[in-house]
Amino acid sequence: MMRVVKKYRAVLWAALTVSWIRILLRIKPLPQVLDRLHHCSMAQNPGGDSFEDLVYYVDRWLQLFPYNKKGNCFPRSLTLYHLARQSGDAVQFRCGVRKEAAGLDGHAWLMLDGHPFHEIGEYWLQFTVTFSYPSEPSGRRNLELTIESKQGRAAIL
Repeated sequence: MMRVVKKYRAVLWAALTVSWIRILLRIKPLPQVLDRLHHCSMAQNPGGDSFEDLVYYVDRWLQLFPYNKKGNCFPRSLTLYHLARQSGDAVQFRCGVRKEAAGLDGHAWLMLDGHPFHEIGEYWLQFTVTFSYPSEPSGRRNLELTIESKQGRAAIL
């Protein structure tokens, strides 16, 4: 019985978080939304649910109620950014673009310690990073200098 309650709590938490972020995006510009998500409490997630379960339910919610016809990477990344911050992970939100025959294509994803965070596959490597938040992944200056290549790969100097 407790397992069922925990599951539905995780489903509800994912749904409420996705909905809240969609509302924020309609009334505030992205930098203000990210500031608000960034400064959320770094406490443990409220239900004690596993992060993998929350990721699964966020993905399912966005499959059932898509953000737009091109994809769900933007609200997914913002939702996971918020949930990761609540779990104490110092993730970095990134947006990138790539040129296609029909114009530009965009993608949003998260990075943690220089690695993709809950990103499926290597699709993100095809994009040139145009925006990162926070600009320093851990909130402080790293001793290593990271340079973004045109393919979005990080090279440590």
